[in-house]
Amino acid sequence: VGDIEFAAISSKGYIHHGFISGSSLATIERECAAISLEMMQSNQLHSLVWCMNHHAMIMALNGKQGRDPFAVYKNGSINNYHDALAYAETTGRRRLMRAIYSNRLVEAFFFGRYSEAMDMAEKYRNESEISMPIEHVLNSFLEGLTAFHLARSESCSRWMELGENSIHSFRSWAVHSAWNFDNKLFLLEAESYFCHGQYDKAEEKYQSAIESSRLHRFVHEEGLACELFGSFCKTRGKSSKHIELMARARDCYKKWEAYGLLEKDCFKNCDTSCDSIIPGLSIGNEKGDSPP
Repeated sequence: VGDIEFAAISSKGYIHHGFISGSSLATIERECAAISLEMMQSNQLHSLVWCMNHHAMIMALNGKQGRDPFAVYKNGSINNYHDALAYAETTGRRRLMRAIYSNRLVEAFFFGRYSEAMDMAEKYRNESEISMPIEHVLNSFLEGLTAFHLARSESCSRWMELGENSIHSFRSWAVHSAWNFDNKLFLLEAESYFCHGQYDKAEEKYQSAIESSRLHRFVHEEGLACELFGSFCKTRGKSSKHIELMARARDCYKKWEAYGLLEKDCFKNCDTSCDSIIPGLSIGNEKGDSPP
């Protein structure tokens, strides 16, 4: 029994690390499906619930929302996110609750549902503990970006404080691993400068975030940086730059196989490939340096 439980934990870690590093969503989706079936067959309900929720988030991002990842659980008591959360609450599995909130945060953020994203971020934070699981890094990143977006739309000092807290965290983490954290820090700083009206500094940081993501092969975060920089340019009236950046973001998301994101309104009028806009551009360059 112990070997099966440790195998389940290792499988969850493998899937989650693959997602955070920007591995192909199609590959992760297949692995989620296979591991969920294995967890069902070995009666590992806790790990199964985690896999089903993660699977649901992946399917939303890669545009397979019509399929039901919860169908693998045959007894019918856990059919959706709400059932999974209820299971986690009644069984006192706080780490599972945090994982569910984290998955919902990721999905809400990438689809532009910022109020929902902040709600999930706050629920995650309220369930936090002294140790720092890897999902905390992703949540802090997305919470900071969400906070800056809300600060621009609602002019609330609380949002700015949350965003600046994320910057503080990533500055300290980047000292230990520039490879993993620099691009995220640059993007948070860009959004902060945007909020403060320091537009030249914001542009520099957006460009640094894009280049760092490309060199470090985080194609999903390269796409995100391009998308947010494109939104910034649209706000500043730079329409040609906006189109160029949204095309590049779209191509990054395609490489990530996040086809669900391509249905967002911001990409519907983006019909030009970035290859024709920026000759020689390398999306998610796979010939970058290796991590130190």
